[in-house]
Amino acid sequence: MSVLDIPLRKALQLFYARQALRQSILKNDIRLDRKKEAGGTRSQGGDFYLPFWTDVKKHISGDGDLPDMTNLRVASNNNYKRLYPLLKDGVLELLSAKLRWSNEPVEIIPQSVHGKLRIEGVGGTIRIRDALHARVRGKYTRVVYPYFSEDPALPDEGGRLGLWAMQQALTKLDPSDMRIIDPLRRVFFSPQTTPLRGDEEEVFHGRYKSLIAEWERLKLE
Repeated sequence: MSVLDIPLRKALQLFYARQALRQSILKNDIRLDRKKEAGGTRSQGGDFYLPFWTDVKKHISGDGDLPDMTNLRVASNNNYKRLYPLLKDGVLELLSAKLRWSNEPVEIIPQSVHGKLRIEGVGGTIRIRDALHARVRGKYTRVVYPYFSEDPALPDEGGRLGLWAMQQALTKLDPSDMRIIDPLRRVFFSPQTTPLRGDEEEVFHGRYKSLIAEWERLKLE
């Protein structure tokens, strides 16, 4: 996956990762790209977090119990053993203590939310895929995008940049409905709790251009 076409959650991770981790991720992506160019496959087995996120949606809509579904996932794949239970605990705490959906009827809107943000001048695309779209009590909606990375934690600035990117990419939805959750830290970001300052476009573009420059330098090495 070239950084010129990258999911928002991975862009945010790379923006704030320690240099050693960032370079490790970028070098691995470069190796996979070259493998694909040589006629191989780039696949690493799909999105590690997708099954968990699917179960979260079922839990919120009342079509399943997240602890039970997580146990089944772990039993079916040992790779989920460490992180899935931690993510499950974080999501449940957010739902009951902070997002406050636990006792309210929630309808998951059938079509997940997808969008993309073009970064002009560098030819890059930031993608938002499979955001949860929920209607609560039939009165208001929430658009929730998960940040799953174990390292680093998403700082307040990252939350603001993520919300800004969501608002730019998902233009048909109400900007005030956007949410980013970081289950491992039990925190969430919204325009109400983490107000945008007005410099998000400049900061996002600056960090993204620096990321591309580092990626291009590592490709030459």
